[in-house]
Amino acid sequence: MGGLKFVKVLFLFTGGTIGSTVQGDFIGTDRKKPYLLLESYRRAFGIDFAYDTATPYTNLSENNTGDTLRVLMASVAEAAKGDYDGIIVTHGTDTMQYSAAALSYALADVKIPVMIVSSNQPIEHPASNGLPNLRGALRFVAEVGAPGVFVAYQNEGEPVTVHRGTRLCESLAYTDAVYSIYNSFYGIFEEGKPFVKNPAYRELSNEMPAIGAQPLGADCKGILRVSPYPGNPYRPLTSDVRYILHTSYHSGTVNTESEQVKAFFAAAKKAGVTTFLTGVAPGAAYDSTRFFEEMGILPLYNIAPIAAFVKLWLLTVRDPEAPVTHEMMQRSLGGDVVPEP
Repeated sequence: MGGLKFVKVLFLFTGGTIGSTVQGDFIGTDRKKPYLLLESYRRAFGIDFAYDTATPYTNLSENNTGDTLRVLMASVAEAAKGDYDGIIVTHGTDTMQYSAAALSYALADVKIPVMIVSSNQPIEHPASNGLPNLRGALRFVAEVGAPGVFVAYQNEGEPVTVHRGTRLCESLAYTDAVYSIYNSFYGIFEEGKPFVKNPAYRELSNEMPAIGAQPLGADCKGILRVSPYPGNPYRPLTSDVRYILHTSYHSGTVNTESEQVKAFFAAAKKAGVTTFLTGVAPGAAYDSTRFFEEMGILPLYNIAPIAAFVKLWLLTVRDPEAPVTHEMMQRSLGGDVVPEP
């Protein structure tokens, strides 16, 4: 395929492997790498677009906190007011899902594509997918132009896939692959071919206003995340917990027989703590449904666990005194709730 339709984009460089270099036995951020990324792209494809650059912060994404999410949301929100056809955010892969969700909720009403681009290896590494990912992001801005927050990422042996920012699964150990829940990716790019939208992709309209760029603190307060595993001691709740976000096993289940588990949920219910459960699809087994009702557990259907956490965090910061209800969490925003067939 030839050159892109001429567009103007803003690059927001935040670090990550795509902005890193190998230093001895370690990988570290390199302030010169953003320019190497653009130079490498120029050599491979040419620069047939106008662009500006900005660097709100530089770090490896495993070091991100609420502070960095706050800066990122504010930076992209401000940039979206400019005269750009799209925004490219370079980011590390470790916490990309969190940033993608935060941007999706903060800018759910954005009018241009906001593309998050990362790399599995430093850009000069022969196995790096950074350039294909960037190429896919730029092509999406130029050829598709759909508004919203998206991630362009190429898994090994696959075409560049465009994902909705709210639908990303948590990364599996020992792999750098990226997937959407229910495999509900937005579409794919193959070099030399037009964009192909996933024919199975479905999205509900926004059912609530954009949450906006909220002033997150470094740490998330008031939300306890719990994962199930055999032997989990389910320690007593501390008084600062207002919400529990409990993930389920892959089949949407939790231990319903352990007296310790029952005591944990009963104590949460008695204390007025709201418990949400992620990873559950509608139509759960009757025994599980009955247990959820008895224990005051509120299943969140068809929403990625990371997106659910970020949504809850942003809502609690936006209005600390107002309770976040099950109905609010299930409202579609930024394409997060995958519709039933």
